Amino acid sequence: MKWLIAVVVVVSLAIGTVLYVRVGWWRMETACSRDATGDTRPSGVSYDWTWQPVGFTCTFSDGSSQTSLWF
Repeated sequence: MKWLIAVVVVVSLAIGTVLYVRVGWWRMETACSRDATGDTRPSGVSYDWTWQPVGFTCTFSDGSSQTSLWF
């Protein structure tokens, strides 16, 4: 019985991680493709996950970047 609980916990964590990364990446692409006024930015944006600082990172063509755990 304990192994079944362990399997359920591990599978739940794996599914949760995949969903977090997928939805977070989608939100990052959406948030970083628009500026503060809601207008579409030029195409000079690259997307990445970084560990220092931790989170999804958008790097813009002007050299600025924005990092967040959840955009």
